[in-house]
Amino acid sequence: MEQDFTHQPVMLDKCLEILDRNLDTPRFAVDCTLGLGGHSEAFLKKFPSLFLVGIDKDPEALEIAEKRLKGTGRMAFVHDSFANLSSILSSFGRAPDFIFADLGLSSLQIDKAERGFSYMSSGDLDMRMDSSSPLTAKEVINTYSQKDLERIFRSCQEPRANFLAREIVEEREKGEISTTGRLAEVLDAHTPFKERLSTKKRVFQAVRMEVNGERGDLERLLDACLISSRPSTVIMVESYHSGEDRLVKRFFAAGTAPFCPPKFPVAPEPYLEDLTHGALKAGQEEMEANSRSHSVRLRAVKVLRRPERLKEQRL
Repeated sequence: MEQDFTHQPVMLDKCLEILDRNLDTPRFAVDCTLGLGGHSEAFLKKFPSLFLVGIDKDPEALEIAEKRLKGTGRMAFVHDSFANLSSILSSFGRAPDFIFADLGLSSLQIDKAERGFSYMSSGDLDMRMDSSSPLTAKEVINTYSQKDLERIFRSCQEPRANFLAREIVEEREKGEISTTGRLAEVLDAHTPFKERLSTKKRVFQAVRMEVNGERGDLERLLDACLISSRPSTVIMVESYHSGEDRLVKRFFAAGTAPFCPPKFPVAPEPYLEDLTHGALKAGQEEMEANSRSHSVRLRAVKVLRRPERLKEQRL
């Protein structure tokens, strides 16, 4: 029997409100992180004339979303990384009215122990969003040098990165760390009790991001959003940790308030409009109903024009 995975789209009401306020009748859009299709389903219901491109690198999630949404006749399903957004959209020959990306894990990935994403249940140390990818969490934990483990732990603001990296190297010399349960045990054994949960969150997140190349993919996605858009395109991104949010914030800020050198005779024109005026957070009611919304930050901008550095590139 196929397992039933429930999915609560995070900050859905705020996303719909942003679109409703800034777009009249969107007809073409892209969900860069389709997952189980919760956001996409709501977008299609909200806008009856909308055709949506759904992208996901996880073939299992894509299959579930396709079963759920193919009956609408208004979706194209693409198995790929959102880093390749420009080339994906080039085959459609048009720029989207809006682009959406939810950078969090789907329920399918978190709740299935054998996918190896969660420290809450024991499964193989995998963490690959695309099972055809070569690098696994097991390889990261058991073959990366202490220096490299420290680097990736620091990328998720783990304050004890050096100490934990050293302890993992020592523990793996006694025997391979091959499951999420074993990694969680190692972390717990070397972490004060009150800090165990937050430490596991940061370390597991850091390893997952390394396995899936998430930082590099996000940088490419943000560039692709500008390359693929047109004036009036709305771009919405939901981030779940400070490193991701900082990257999105800086990228958007470069367009909403371009840097101007001192005494420069002509100030550069902004090419993005800030629609959220910083990051929006989930409300108390949503956080109580959906624990995964606690750390989300939603930022949205509208494209005003193509920036100078992208003028020579085409969709």
